[in-house]
Amino acid sequence: MMSLTLAGQSFAMDYQEVGPRPPMEGTVRFDLYRGYLIVARGSAGTRTGLTFLLDTGASPTVIDSKLARKLHLQAVPSSIAVLGGSVQAGTAVVPSLNFGPVERNNVPVLIEDLSFLEKAIPVRVDGVIGLDVLGQSPFVIDYAARQIHFGPLPALPDPIPLHMTDGLAIIDAQVNELPAHLLLDTGASSLLLFARNMPGTVWDLKINAVKQRSDTIGESERKPVKLHELRLGTAEFGQEPAFVVADGSHGGHSFDGLMSPTALGMRKVAIDLSRGELALSR
Repeated sequence: MMSLTLAGQSFAMDYQEVGPRPPMEGTVRFDLYRGYLIVARGSAGTRTGLTFLLDTGASPTVIDSKLARKLHLQAVPSSIAVLGGSVQAGTAVVPSLNFGPVERNNVPVLIEDLSFLEKAIPVRVDGVIGLDVLGQSPFVIDYAARQIHFGPLPALPDPIPLHMTDGLAIIDAQVNELPAHLLLDTGASSLLLFARNMPGTVWDLKINAVKQRSDTIGESERKPVKLHELRLGTAEFGQEPAFVVADGSHGGHSFDGLMSPTALGMRKVAIDLSRGELALSR
């Protein structure tokens, strides 16, 4: 999922609908793969019965190149900033996107070959629905019930502040008593910190290696570590496992890593971008 996270920051801000927006309230059922990947059924344009990956760490929404050809989308070539550098992709406008109560028209999207996702999950993914579409309404992800509930939320218990940067939801955190900015990413399998070899950052101090080996994610090496402390708002976590990515190139974005709710054992996640609030429940 590294190549999808952080796609097209300024492009996501151009989202515009034609005509009045219907209220978004209702429930989407989803399948859960690998314990964290959320997959739901929907439609795009004239095509129905499609499979979408729902990912808060992606913005804007991505449509598979095969589906784009079936929809006869006119793609404009573009270079998109992602973790590890940039990729060549196309940009286009999908006339409609639908899944559950979510109905959006004239949605700007990226066009990219998503066939690599078949290595992670046993279904063909036709698109990755990002926060540019998901965040148009408050919603609650219920991992235990395999449902997402869209609609107004009551006051959230112990809300964690979040703010939007380049179309992505960022959480102010404390990692080993040092400040960090983490991307809320349901498409991430673990807590991930970026190593930039800069003095005074979270990965320089008080992080102990768990193993003396490196794994790989795409083009980036990662080292497993054990954090002494993680704090999100007023919520405190104990010694949490994480990974440090050796490659510090991440598309020029100004945050320090990815926060996966399932990696922290969360069963429910409530997100209200209009109030700038996040709530987590085990």
